[in-house]
Amino acid sequence: MTTRGIERLAGLARLRSDLEMRRLAAYQAHVEAARAQIAAIGDELEALYRSEAAFSLSGARVTNALAGDRSRALGRAEQELDRMLPGFEAARAAAIREFGRVQVLDRLAAQEVATDRQDRARREVGYCP
Repeated sequence: MTTRGIERLAGLARLRSDLEMRRLAAYQAHVEAARAQIAAIGDELEALYRSEAAFSLSGARVTNALAGDRSRALGRAEQELDRMLPGFEAARAAAIREFGRVQVLDRLAAQEVATDRQDRARREVGYCP
C-alpha cells in the first residue's frame, strides 16, 4: 500500500475514533450522573436514620415511609446503572480499538515515508538493489 493510501486510511480511522470517543463521553456522562444520583439517595437515606429528633410513633412512621420511598428510588437508580454499564463497557472497548487503529496506521504511514526517503536517497547516489 502506498503512503497516500495509508494516510487516507489513517484519516478515516481518526474520524471513526473521534466518533467513538464522543459516544464514550456521552455514555460516561450518563454513568457519572447515575452514580451521583445513587450517592445522593444514599446520603438522604443516611440522613433519615441519623435524625436526632425525639422518638415518636408518628415520627417513626413518617421516617419509615420516607426511607421506603428512598430505598425504592435507590433500587431503581442502581438497576438503571446496571443497564447502562454493558453499553458503557462496549463503547469504551470500541473507543480503545479505534484509537489503537489510528496509532497503528500513523506508525505505518511514518514507516512508509521513511522507506520512501531511503529509496529516493539510494536512487540519488546510484544504489538500486
